[in-house]
Amino acid sequence: MTQRPICLGNKHTNTIGNTSLSLFQFRLLVIIGTALLGSFMIADLALVPDAVSDIYITSRLYLQLPVCITFLLASFHPQFSKFYQMALAVTMLLLTFINYWLILMCWQMEAFAFPYEGTVMYSLFTLFVFRMSFKYSVPYSLIVLIGFASIVLTEPIYGNKTAVSLGFVVVGLIVGLLGVLQIERALKQLSKANKKLNRLSQIDHLTGIYNRRTFEARFSEQLSLQNRSGNCICVFIIDLDYFKGYNDGYGHVKGDNIIKLQASNLKKVFRRSSDIVARYGGEEFVVVSTQVTQEQCLELANNIINQWRDLKEPHGKVAGQHYVTCSVGFYLEQINQLSDKISMVKKADKALYQAKEQGRNCFVQYTQ
Repeated sequence: MTQRPICLGNKHTNTIGNTSLSLFQFRLLVIIGTALLGSFMIADLALVPDAVSDIYITSRLYLQLPVCITFLLASFHPQFSKFYQMALAVTMLLLTFINYWLILMCWQMEAFAFPYEGTVMYSLFTLFVFRMSFKYSVPYSLIVLIGFASIVLTEPIYGNKTAVSLGFVVVGLIVGLLGVLQIERALKQLSKANKKLNRLSQIDHLTGIYNRRTFEARFSEQLSLQNRSGNCICVFIIDLDYFKGYNDGYGHVKGDNIIKLQASNLKKVFRRSSDIVARYGGEEFVVVSTQVTQEQCLELANNIINQWRDLKEPHGKVAGQHYVTCSVGFYLEQINQLSDKISMVKKADKALYQAKEQGRNCFVQYTQ
């Protein structure tokens, strides 16, 4: 049986495109970015010649603004998260090349060198604010660079500063790519560390099976799942017989080995991925098995007992207890809306108590 990691905290299911951005944050950023684009119009219109002011307004209001609005509206599509990175790349390339068109028009119509710094600003906004992945950042940056180079190398827009302008854009894009790469690596390492910590918080360190906290969470999951299908759930509680005498007689190291051996025995008996095997506390273990019949439960309980009978692990620290054994109590219920995990565990525990009363080294099913 494979122990499956689960999330015990809140899941951020509304994050998009393998980023930490939520849909709300993304939409807010688009609105802020669009507002910034609009705010630049006041300064730009004071800068550009009157002859190209109409071209400038067209580029901003009739070309870039619709692109931004379309990008925002796309976020309401149910599959937006899946195509976010592609949509981001297409959107920002459109905005950038509209800006290139404006630069070219300003030069061809009025020999006016419109500032190119917006190219770098768009790119940095794309890479760091909208969190474009490195996979998309590389082709995006290459296309941005090729587009800018094709303008400044064919038109003398920036005169003797062409090389400096091109170099500035190249350096800006390279720095952006290196930043994205470093951030992605750091986030991957952080994600691995968080997954490891999450798993460690779910597992009993001595036995390697689920701890009680994780058992409670997974049992609740299964109870909800089986309630919808009306299947049966069986709760087994297993306790090592006369463990205190063994632990006191042989010492804690050997006592720990017996506890680990009990966990190993249970994993041999319960091999399905849906089976929940956990250490409940001390020498007590709990197992939840779903979609099982009465006959299967009896067989499973018997197999738990027989694991120790086959091992013949010496005990001898309590009168009459020659070998290590365990007792099992179990309770089987067809799940419905009234089913309660606390009640089910209590009933299995009562059955375990009856097994102890009957001399131990046996199993008892709870019956009303």
